Amino acid sequence: MQERQVEIEVAPGELTTLILAEPESPSDRIVLLCHGFMSANASSTNIELSGRLTAEGIATCRFDFDGHGAQPRPLQEMLMSRCVQQVAAILDWLVSAGYEQIGLLGSSFGGLIALHGAARRKAVKVLALKCPVSNYPPLWQERLGEAGMKFWKDNNLLTFAGLDGRARLEYGFYEDLLQFDTYEEAARIEVPTLIVHGDADEDVPFAQSEKLFEILQCEKTFKVITGADHPFSKEEDFEQMLDFIFDWFVTRL
Repeated sequence: MQERQVEIEVAPGELTTLILAEPESPSDRIVLLCHGFMSANASSTNIELSGRLTAEGIATCRFDFDGHGAQPRPLQEMLMSRCVQQVAAILDWLVSAGYEQIGLLGSSFGGLIALHGAARRKAVKVLALKCPVSNYPPLWQERLGEAGMKFWKDNNLLTFAGLDGRARLEYGFYEDLLQFDTYEEAARIEVPTLIVHGDADEDVPFAQSEKLFEILQCEKTFKVITGADHPFSKEEDFEQMLDFIFDWFVTRL
């Protein structure tokens, strides 16, 4: 496996660094990996899948959303609409770079963005979703409660514990979420779609994936990992999740 970095413009004046992991022989197959909220391009899922897929002759591409990893824009300015635009621009670039068979993986929040990417870009041939968020506003409402939501709106900034200390998020992030109907978008997806979710997920309700699966009109598979939490913290759960996703892409790209 060889890795190289490419910087592309995803919006006027806005750059994103792509990390391309390529197999030894040239390939027109690639999987775009979208990490979760408060994660980064080098998540354990992304790194493990990159190694396995490139060994099978399938390239991978990873990157960071706003406020994550090396992306310069701060987290507090993060917007779902900008993330959707970012993924669409990356998919367009992959097509221009000669990739003809493009898979898309989204983990958690990245799954939310991947759903919109697959609905909006015909370049995506295969979709896999790992414990995806499909309806984000209620999660914030339940987490913060009525008083917390009011405080966030009145003060504009929400402060919480991040991976590297205290993190902030502007209220515009929540308002931007309300512009999207992900279930409506999901009904437009035409490519084979895999959902992998643990039924003991404490962060993203398992019921969201059950509803999402019902709404999908494409070829679809739902893999439930009994007892698995959100990060698939048990080694056997993590390996099972990786196997499901790896097999999905290898057999369909």
